[in-house]
Amino acid sequence: MKSSLTPADPPADLVAKIQEFFPESQWVNALDIAWLESGWNPDATNATALTSGGCGARLQSRDGVSIQAEFSIGYFQINMCNLPGWSIGALYRAHDNVGTAHHMWRQRGWQPWYFSAKALGLI
Repeated sequence: MKSSLTPADPPADLVAKIQEFFPESQWVNALDIAWLESGWNPDATNATALTSGGCGARLQSRDGVSIQAEFSIGYFQINMCNLPGWSIGALYRAHDNVGTAHHMWRQRGWQPWYFSAKALGLI
């Protein structure tokens, strides 16, 4: 499986879990979302909540969308602020990160990754 955004080969664990959780029609979309969110870095962390007043603190507005402080982890940048009580370490593992992303996608489509999905024309 290849990304439409980069000629680089994606990490094998990411590909395997995308193929396990997502329908084939969404494999490239999922791979591209993960690229835009984390650069395929399983250890990617966006911890603005730790420095900007906690989860949900308003940071700015972009294209009319409010940007709030977050604590997002892994390939799909899953926001721990929305998952109180979860183990932070779990979302650094491909299985848990991609599985959680798939659950979110089933409920809301690509909307949880609004700016990435918009850039890709998915929403």
